[in-house]
Amino acid sequence: MRSPLVSVRFWFQIALTGGFLGLLAWRVNIGDALATLPQANWAWVLPGLVGFTLSKAIHTARWRIFLGAHRKLPFSGLLGIFLIHNMANAVLLLRAGDLLRIQTTSQRYGISRSELTATVIVVETLLDGLTFVLLVAIAFSLGAIPDVLRATFWAMAGLALLGLALGVAGARWGGPELLERVYPLRWLSHDVRESLKVIVEQFVEGLRTLRESRLAAPAVALSLAGWLLEAVSYWFFGQAFGLHLGFSAYLLIMMTANFAVAVPVTPSGIGPYEVATQELIVLLGAERALATGFAIGIHLCFIIWITLTGLAAMWLMRLSPSEIFYLAQTREDEPRPQPEAP
Repeated sequence: MRSPLVSVRFWFQIALTGGFLGLLAWRVNIGDALATLPQANWAWVLPGLVGFTLSKAIHTARWRIFLGAHRKLPFSGLLGIFLIHNMANAVLLLRAGDLLRIQTTSQRYGISRSELTATVIVVETLLDGLTFVLLVAIAFSLGAIPDVLRATFWAMAGLALLGLALGVAGARWGGPELLERVYPLRWLSHDVRESLKVIVEQFVEGLRTLRESRLAAPAVALSLAGWLLEAVSYWFFGQAFGLHLGFSAYLLIMMTANFAVAVPVTPSGIGPYEVATQELIVLLGAERALATGFAIGIHLCFIIWITLTGLAAMWLMRLSPSEIFYLAQTREDEPRPQPEAP
């Protein structure tokens, strides 16, 4: 039976989705926007979708660096998990795919959940922020970007750099020994403090990419390659809809779309994605109905494509729902064998 809290959250997100879609309908004639869909040249869409998946493969290679070369984890297995996590984020609430990626990887490859949390939630987010700072600089240097956008994007870039600085500091100087300096933790029992030390030690180990330049350099390079390729996929969709924007514009569109779905306020980001994307494209000089049609079309295609590739990955990896949603606790101090690549 669904708990009252889950029901309230579900209906709140549905209401929020309706609110964003209502805002979209207030800003544009939805009929005119939908009329742009059959007029699009859909031959451009397939290479855009393939490029999108290839960008996720590059992100998987970066994640493999985060997890450490010493483990020699199979790329195909990690890619499958990455695609499944993307699908879960697209169809479930509250970015549950991130938790599933941590859970499934821990269960299949014997890596502690604390270390995986550090790579998925902290390292990945901070390096994405750094990459977006570089992409903003590239976008502003390549083309004429409206001045009204500059302050917003540079403010976001400043926050990203601040977060990265704090992350690097934590990776270099954080550790279980700091727990001894936190006075309230002294009230806990010895066993609880020792358990916390193990968790913190594993978490800090997951931050290795932030403190080792030999890992950080290739990770940043792969970040740039992955996000640039995703921007190319947006460019393909732009050709399909005839937006006639420069590539620098698609860098900003791609970043804005990802920011819109980063905070899971609605299922699959439906509503915020369309509103944010079409407003930016209008500022970049496109007609509003066409911008809205582009936002609706690309988001719908991405949701369907991500779901199909995620289901295909589940089938190829022979992953059952019970393995993905496995919640039993395994002892972190017991070594487990590394399975062979599927």
